[in-house]
This record gives sequence, C-alpha cells and structure tokens, in this order.
Amino acid sequence: MKKTYITILKSLAIIVIITFIASCKQETTPTQTQMQGIWQVTSVHDDDRDTDITSRVEFPVIAFSLMSDNTVLSTAGPLFMYIVYGNSEYVQIASDMDEVFNYTQLSFNGGEFFVAGGVVSRFTIEMKLEGLPGQEALTDLLSLIGIDSQWLNVVIYHKFINVGITIDPTGQQMTWTIDNQTTATYNTKDQYGNYVLWNGWPVNNFSHCTIVLQKSASTLNQIVQSHS
Repeated sequence: MKKTYITILKSLAIIVIITFIASCKQETTPTQTQMQGIWQVTSVHDDDRDTDITSRVEFPVIAFSLMSDNTVLSTAGPLFMYIVYGNSEYVQIASDMDEVFNYTQLSFNGGEFFVAGGVVSRFTIEMKLEGLPGQEALTDLLSLIGIDSQWLNVVIYHKFINVGITIDPTGQQMTWTIDNQTTATYNTKDQYGNYVLWNGWPVNNFSHCTIVLQKSASTLNQIVQSHS
C-alpha cells in the first residue's frame, strides 16, 4: 500500500514538473512563433448576440495557415463577411456564399497578421476579401448588401487591430477575441499598390466574436479535402 502511495506521488510530481516546464516554455516563446502553423476553427461565437454561428460560416470548414513571414492563407472569407457586414446583411447573401467562396477548388483567401515581439495578448490581422474563383462575384454579394456602386471593389483589405489572443499551455488551442478594444480599417489598393481608404461600409459596425482554433497536423489542402 505504501509503495502504491509513493508511486502515485511520483506520478503526480512528474505531471507537475512537465506542466511547469511547458508553462515556462510558453511564457518565453514569442506569441508570433506560437501562432505559426495550421489551425482549424472549432467554434465561433457572436458575442453581440450570444449565439454560436460556427455552422453558418463554414464553407466547408474554417482553417488558417499562419506563416513565419506573417502571411495568412485561409478559408475564412465567409467568417469575415459575417464579422464585417453583420448578421442581418449576412442572411441576405448566405445562399450565394458557397458559389463565391468555393474553397474545394483549393484557392484560399490571403492576408497578413502582425504581432509585437515577445509574449503579448493582442495582435492585428488583415484579411484580403475577394470572391473565389471569380473575383467579380464578390461585387455581386456587396450589391446585395446595399453597398453603393461607387464603393464596389473586387478586393478589399479588412484590418482588425488589437484582436485579443490567448494560447493554452499545450500550444494546441488558441482563442481570438474581437471585442470593444478592437478597431477596424478597410482599404483597397491603387495601381501602385498603395492603400486607399475604403468607405463603403462603417468600420464601427463589425460583430464582436470569440473564435476558438485547434492546431492541426494536416495541411490546409488536406483539411479542405477531408470536409468536401
């Protein structure tokens, strides 16, 4: 009995040590490094409406590839359409969403993410929203929302600044929070690649959301193919 008790204590001690080492490693590993990899979204919660919207924004799955050079590739076009344009407007265009964001063709939305050095609790993400495979189809969706023709552009860069981020001690789960501290700016680009402010939609109307992501050993292509 005594030996069993000692064995249990040793096992508990090992678990505590491993957890402590993992925690120390996470505390010293820069957030940008921890974010790198392939992530699949497991849940999306609209905090304004207290509603789980995961099933409404999966076409067919939400996944991100976050690279060391801050590049983003994703199937998150429908998710960001919801965040930017809101619930009521999204309902109007949802039936046409899968036609525009046809990720089964393995063409993804691009973007970038920006993180300060060290371990931080906020970051910035910019998603390039474009219709796939035909970019002009995005303008059709924007027209359905009621955006004036002068603002119709096939590529819009949606930047969200100060998005909350937490990563669990295992490094396998990450949570993004778009909340009251988050601000937005929307741009297009001119013929020289310079940003031009896009005023086609109010930047204060975006939905507050909590997005939970799980790290994946699969590639972005494999995740999409497995859900097609």
